[in-house]
Amino acid sequence: MMLFASALSQQTEPRERARTVSVRGEGFVKTAPDQIRLSVQVNTRGESASAAMSQASAKTRAVLALLKNYGVEEKEIQTSHVNVSPILDYSKNIQPPPILGYNGSNDFSVVFKGKMMDNVGDFMDKAVKAGATSFGGLQYENSKQRELERDALKKAASDAQARADVLAKELGATLGRVMTISESVGGGPMPMPMMRTAMMDASSSAAPIMTGELSISTQVDVVFELK
Repeated sequence: MMLFASALSQQTEPRERARTVSVRGEGFVKTAPDQIRLSVQVNTRGESASAAMSQASAKTRAVLALLKNYGVEEKEIQTSHVNVSPILDYSKNIQPPPILGYNGSNDFSVVFKGKMMDNVGDFMDKAVKAGATSFGGLQYENSKQRELERDALKKAASDAQARADVLAKELGATLGRVMTISESVGGGPMPMPMMRTAMMDASSSAAPIMTGELSISTQVDVVFELK
């Protein structure tokens, strides 16, 4: 009975919790974008669905031919949306509303790489004449995004280590093993909201495109054991 009571006492005795310090390290990498992604929309109207789509397809082919003249390869162009929808007349309060015609649309994205980035503004002006009706936001990107993220993570890890060292020394302790690690990455591709339509003066000079700089930020949360 005495042995059983002793064993039970040892099992119920609370364990001493490990002393730890939790820190957050930050890492930043700045770089120039080396490619621009642009969304292009072609919208048309016709008396029938086939007429609307036929016009949209013809204008899209004209815009694609323009891109080919700039040296953009087919693999850098991706269709994102093709649609045809009726135009309904709600003014007469008739159910179902009569059909006035049809809208046809063809949307795609294109990537301008390297030196071709300088042609984006000129392309937009000429694309309006070729049949493009609107453009989505420009998105600046770097083709080495993953490598840049890893560089930023290395900086964040070093920052976390340095912060933990300072805290431990100031409080009379030394760092032990790493208990937990978690990370998050921000920044990267940066969209620039814009909408340029055929209603704008197509004879205006090419819109200047300022690429600026990309900033990739990372955070690392680390829990160290204290000795």
